[in-house]
Amino acid sequence: DGQGRTVDFKNTLIVMTSNVGNLWLHEYDGMDEDEIQRTVRQRLREEGFRPEFVNRIDEVIIFHQISREQMKNIV
Repeated sequence: DGQGRTVDFKNTLIVMTSNVGNLWLHEYDGMDEDEIQRTVRQRLREEGFRPEFVNRIDEVIIFHQISREQMKNIV
């Protein structure tokens, strides 16, 4: 923590959000999940994220933009 104490993150879920992959979403159509995971990790490194950070991410979940029809159904 900020006081120099060790913090136990066992059994902890950390959720991070980013729009960094927004420009690539159209390229993921038709890819299987493993291929998407590899591609996203590689691109994060290319965008300047350190490998030490990227390698600690267990899973990447892609959220696609919803359509107007889906919005109507939600409302």
